[in-house]
Amino acid sequence: MPCISLVTDGIDGITGPIRVAYLLGKSLISTGFTVNVIAPYVNEELSRYLEYVGIKVRDLGVRLVFSGQSRYLLIWLVNGIRGLINYDNGCALINLSFELPIPSTIFYAQGYVSDLLRDLSKGFPTHYKLGYYLALPLIRIADSTYHKALSLSKYVIANSKYSMDSVVSRGVRVWGVIHPPVDTDLFKPVSSPTQDYVLTYVGKETQFDVLRAMANAGIKMVAFGSKIPWLPRWFVKHRNIDYRGRVSDEELAKLYANAKFTVFPFMHEPFGYVPIESMACGTPVLTYNRQGPGETVINNETGWLVSNPSDFVNMAVRLWMHGYNNHMRIRARERAMVFSMPRIINKWLNAIDASIHGD
Repeated sequence: MPCISLVTDGIDGITGPIRVAYLLGKSLISTGFTVNVIAPYVNEELSRYLEYVGIKVRDLGVRLVFSGQSRYLLIWLVNGIRGLINYDNGCALINLSFELPIPSTIFYAQGYVSDLLRDLSKGFPTHYKLGYYLALPLIRIADSTYHKALSLSKYVIANSKYSMDSVVSRGVRVWGVIHPPVDTDLFKPVSSPTQDYVLTYVGKETQFDVLRAMANAGIKMVAFGSKIPWLPRWFVKHRNIDYRGRVSDEELAKLYANAKFTVFPFMHEPFGYVPIESMACGTPVLTYNRQGPGETVINNETGWLVSNPSDFVNMAVRLWMHGYNNHMRIRARERAMVFSMPRIINKWLNAIDASIHGD
């Protein structure tokens, strides 16, 4: 079997795109591949863990004083301005990274950072918004480098139809769509869910005005997430919001499974783990009928898709007060199984075989 090198963002947790690399790497090892991971930096504890499960770690040694989202963005920007990175260690490369513009055997397109920043800038605090507009020329350069690395790769695979359309609209052929996998053994329903709160994730893409309107309307919410640098003060003090911050996967699975429903009011999301993880736990999702979540949630079957913030709040209030048919919880779980690890990993194995043998 040939070796595979997974190019990732900096690793300080097994979340988001890193989770894709981790699950894919473990599965490839079980089928006989030698697997490496190449990252700008790797948390020392996680480096030991990855080595323990058989994934060899190549830490490129990038060290920045910034933390959280600011660090990811700065690495993307600096590397994008510097230009393409040519990396060859004799293995087939699968690039799952926003931060390392390395042309690869397979490039996993997960949306463009410039599109993300464009949409998020509408909700930025004033000083962040000013910084965004001043940095626009540099953002365009970095985005162009990322796209060039994608264009020069042998195969391009997208994480959603939305991401595929973004790439195709820029003139690049896409081999197909492979959604990120979800661990449906971890994220699963409980026998008697309490359904006494609504769950929400908070991050850089969150529409906080929607959550505020829901809380003011009397909806009891539990919130998780710790990556946003400008969490509104009112949010952590609101009497109807129980903010938990960072939670473990095990605790998160329980939060999903016991929620009445999950809300995901976003400004930009090419795929979205939250809707899939929630549905895997049997909990329907209220979100928008666009981008990644609009592809994964089935309206009135596994959740509800709305078009604007006003409709979002009105639907949330209605569901909180009047409920819904509990059969939707069964359908939600069935829908999530489409994104289960065995199904998704099998698609990856087919794609890797095709890329190696030139099919």
